[in-house]
Amino acid sequence: GEEQRMGESQPETIDTPTTRLMSVLSGVLGSMEDLETYLNNLVFAVMTNIDGCDAVGVTVVMEDRPRTAAYTTAKTLEIDAVQYAVGDGPCLDAFRHGRENLVDLGGALERWPMFTASVPIDHAQTLFAVPLVSGTRCFGALNLYGEQRHAFDHSDVELVRLAATRAADAIGAVVDVEGARTVAAQMEQAMASRAVIEQAKGVLMGRHGVDEKEAFELLRQQSQRLNVKLRSLAAELVSGASSRPSEDEMPA
Repeated sequence: GEEQRMGESQPETIDTPTTRLMSVLSGVLGSMEDLETYLNNLVFAVMTNIDGCDAVGVTVVMEDRPRTAAYTTAKTLEIDAVQYAVGDGPCLDAFRHGRENLVDLGGALERWPMFTASVPIDHAQTLFAVPLVSGTRCFGALNLYGEQRHAFDHSDVELVRLAATRAADAIGAVVDVEGARTVAAQMEQAMASRAVIEQAKGVLMGRHGVDEKEAFELLRQQSQRLNVKLRSLAAELVSGASSRPSEDEMPA
């Protein structure tokens, strides 16, 4: 009887993409710094838990300007930059109209010819943008890119919606505390330091023989372990690339 009662009071959590994603996305945020870490964790959790997903980014529109607040690879930044430059594409459309866009490159060509003409064909065959809606506010879009056609299925869509809602609520919470203008300024500052993060990834790729995703993952894990901002760690890594033993910088 005792054993049974204990078993009943502690149900086992079934390990699914949803439970894995939710464990990453729980918690309360109080500052922009928390938000940056949260969104970085979110994009990697989405990419890891959704088959067929090769890159993820979060576009946040503040003060009428879209910015990529978190991304998994430089490829995400390139695709986003094209949308921002031509002023249209699945992500900006999702934000403006509050609708999901799940399209392959052919469908994208029909709807956003200028955007599609400028995106390298090998970058993405499937594009999925989900608006970041929290209450009555829309903050941008969560963007997934797949290198294969028809990369995402129905269960993926549900999971992405869940992640988008969590991201939107997190952004909303920080905007309520700090104000949209402050959040926008801090995002601008974070974007200015992307070059050093890309350089640090290059150092790690060369040193450990890993790909870009793995290099970013190493950087991110170390940033969390040491409780140091990603960009500060990247700057330190780049400036001391030849002077410090690699064991100090990165976990084996």
